[in-house]
Amino acid sequence: MRRAFLAAAILGAACSGGPDRPFTVGVLEPVPARVAAEARRLGLAVLARAPAGAAVESAAASGQAGAAHGKQRISLESPVRRSFRSAAHGEQRISLESPVRRSFRSAAPMADFGRLRFLAARAIVSGSAGVFFRLPGTPAGTDILDYPEEWQAVVRVAREALAARPILEKSVPAPAPFVVPDGIAVRAWTLAGRRYALLVNISGAPEPLDEGVLAPWRALFAVRSDARELLAPCGRRRCLPAEGVLWLEGRLLENQHG
Repeated sequence: MRRAFLAAAILGAACSGGPDRPFTVGVLEPVPARVAAEARRLGLAVLARAPAGAAVESAAASGQAGAAHGKQRISLESPVRRSFRSAAHGEQRISLESPVRRSFRSAAPMADFGRLRFLAARAIVSGSAGVFFRLPGTPAGTDILDYPEEWQAVVRVAREALAARPILEKSVPAPAPFVVPDGIAVRAWTLAGRRYALLVNISGAPEPLDEGVLAPWRALFAVRSDARELLAPCGRRRCLPAEGVLWLEGRLLENQHG
């Protein structure tokens, strides 16, 4: 509900006009017709080639544990019965049924939501004109829609990028609102009396952030609106985790213009 409200608020702010820099979100062909139709229904572009200036990212987790060792990726489908001995009664066996996912057998399993979000945010923070994902293959007779968890990761990232389009297309670029470590890439904008910033940890390791500079800001596309609560402990400090993404919204101060 809160995500929908944020998206509506950003879209409403876009009515103020401003520079128009198209930002396209989509998937690259080839994809099955069913996947293409669903992607277009969500507002994604389905193209054979990404537009000039758009980033192309693989949605496969090629380095993920399990893929490198030929292990199966588990995905929700059918119940499997498991049994174990009771600790109190060595001879008693208890059977439990739990849903276990059908195996996502692929040379390169699907990246998870956090990784896909990082790839999209990295494209945005680098100034790309869009982001397109190459989807990994699936077993014969199936497509990515047969694996709800994997497809929902793509959907969540796509919806976030689409909700941010008014900021990327209609805003005025602004300087970074505060100093960040070298391992954190940052872009900032102003739009309709608000200021926005995107922080992306590209260093591969946790990067410390001053909680004080985040106090005036509200986190977007997150369960918690207090941006400071999205940082993780790292020693005596608080850090943006490796591949962490932080969208921020704040009020435009009187001495700021744009």
